[in-house]
Amino acid sequence: MTMIEGIEWLPRWSWFGVAEDFARVQILLTVFDGDPDKWLAMIRASGTLEDQADVPFLLDLKERMNADPDVLGDMRRIVREFMERVSRF
Repeated sequence: MTMIEGIEWLPRWSWFGVAEDFARVQILLTVFDGDPDKWLAMIRASGTLEDQADVPFLLDLKERMNADPDVLGDMRRIVREFMERVSRF
């Protein structure tokens, strides 16, 4: 009898989490004009259970924005540069 060991090849933090956070940044910038409080207010007023998954991201981001005032500008630049590069495809 041969035994096969399965080894998880993805890092623990997972690329899917990175993709989710990048999508959240795009939503934050395009829908809520970079203001996490607007998004949190929408979730409180009319959010679904699925929207609750965005709350920890938004709270962490607010802390980062308070600690580093340049983070919002950096996010805008990164998203703009990404879109310029992929829009050619």
